[in-house]
Amino acid sequence: MIFCTNFATMNTGKKNKIKQVMMKRILILIVMAVAPFVAKSQKIEYFNDLMSDMYNFAIYEPAGYDPVSSTNMPVVMFLHGRSMSIGLDGYRYGSITSIQEGFEILRGQPALIVEPNAKGNEGWGSVKLHKVYEFLKAHYAFDHNRFYVIGMSMGGWGTLNYVNKYPDEVAACVGICGGCDAKTPCGLNKVPTWIIHAEDDETTSVSCSDRVVEAMKTCGSTNLLKYSRLERGGHSLINYFRYHNLYSWLFKHSLTNRKFDTSIDFVSNPDYSSYWNGGRSYGTDVYITASELAKIQARTPKASSGGGSTVASSSNTSSGSGSTTTSSGSTSSNSSKKPATSVSSSSSSSPSSNSSKKPNTTVVSSKPTTNTTNKPATTINTSTTVVSTSSGTYTVKKGDTLKKIAKRYKISVKKLRQINHFSKNKKVKVGEKIKVKP
Repeated sequence: MIFCTNFATMNTGKKNKIKQVMMKRILILIVMAVAPFVAKSQKIEYFNDLMSDMYNFAIYEPAGYDPVSSTNMPVVMFLHGRSMSIGLDGYRYGSITSIQEGFEILRGQPALIVEPNAKGNEGWGSVKLHKVYEFLKAHYAFDHNRFYVIGMSMGGWGTLNYVNKYPDEVAACVGICGGCDAKTPCGLNKVPTWIIHAEDDETTSVSCSDRVVEAMKTCGSTNLLKYSRLERGGHSLINYFRYHNLYSWLFKHSLTNRKFDTSIDFVSNPDYSSYWNGGRSYGTDVYITASELAKIQARTPKASSGGGSTVASSSNTSSGSGSTTTSSGSTSSNSSKKPATSVSSSSSSSPSSNSSKKPNTTVVSSKPTTNTTNKPATTINTSTTVVSTSSGTYTVKKGDTLKKIAKRYKISVKKLRQINHFSKNKKVKVGEKIKVKP
C-alpha cells in the first residue's frame, strides 16, 4: 500500500524522526484539550457603572481563589496613565494586560489584581480610589497585610498620592514616570517606595520625581526609598509591568515587614517571564450585573490575619511640578546611619540645594528597557546630581494667576493645568515653579 510504512525495514534515523513528529502532535493535542479547563479556573470580573461613588474597576482572580476563604492572597492595585483612560481607546498595558498577553508575572505567587479606570481629564482621586479598596476589603478575602500599589504616568502620580495619604494600609509601592502633589509627602517615608523615571521623558519631566525625592528628605529618613533615575527610556516604561520580579519584590514586603528589600532588583536585572498560553486564553471575562453585585455585597469574607488601618497621613496641597533636570555625577548611600553626600561636577549651573537633613536615597542611573520583550536593559550603577535649569518653567510672581501666565506664554489655562497636573481649583503661589511648555 502506498501510504503504509514498514517500520521493520526503515533505518533507525527515519524511525526516530517519525516518532518525534508523532510525539509533538500528541503533546499539542493534550495542551489543546487541557487548556480550556485550566483557563476556566481564572477569571476577570468587571464592575462598570454600578457604584457612582467609586471608579469602574476590574478584578483578576487566579486559579483556586475563593472570595470568602482565601485570606492569604496578596492584592496588587494597578493605576493606568492617561492613554488608557475611559473614552480614550489607547494602548493597554499593566498587570492584567500582561497576564492576558501570556506573561507569567505571578509565577509561584497567586494574587488578586485590581485595576480601577479613571477619566484622563480628572486624574486619580485618592479618596475615590480608597472606596475601591474598601469595597474589596468588605467583600473579597485577601491578606490585608499585603496590599500593594503600582502605576505609571498619571498612574505614577496616583500611586504616590494614594500611598502618601494611606501609608498605613500599603505594604510597598512602585511609581513610574509620575510625581506627587503633596508639598511634603511624608507618608511615603513610611512605605517601601521605588520611584522610576527617565531623564529623556518629554511627557512628564523627570524633575517631578526629583522633587518628590528631595521633599521626602525633609520628612526624615528615606531608608525605605529607592530612586532609579534612568538615562533613557522616555515615557515608555511599560515593560516593567511584565517583569515577574517586580511582583516578587512587592511580595517581599508586608505591613509587619517594612524593611526595603534589596535582594531583588527588577530595574538592573529584569526577569522576562515566559509565555504560558499566549493571547487572551487566560480565563473568563465576567461583567457584573446589578443583581450579581447585590450578591457580592451580601457576602462577608473570613477575617484576614493582616492589619492595616485607615489613618490618613500627610497633606496633598501642592503641585508636583518642578524644573527640567539633567544628570551629571555624584554619590549616594543606602545606609540608614550615614546621610548621603552629593558632589557636583557640573559647571553650567548650580546643583539643587539639599535640606539640612540628608537621609539616604539610592539613585540608579541606567538604560531602561525598550518596548521589546527580548532583551533586558543594561543598568549602569552610577551616581547623579540633579542640576536645575529654567528651560520650560516659570517662577510665580506676586499678582500672577494661571490665566495671566497662560496668556503670557500663549497657552490655554486648561493645557497649563494638564501639564502641571493641577486640580480645577488649584491656585498658584508666589515662588512656585510651574511648567509652561507641554
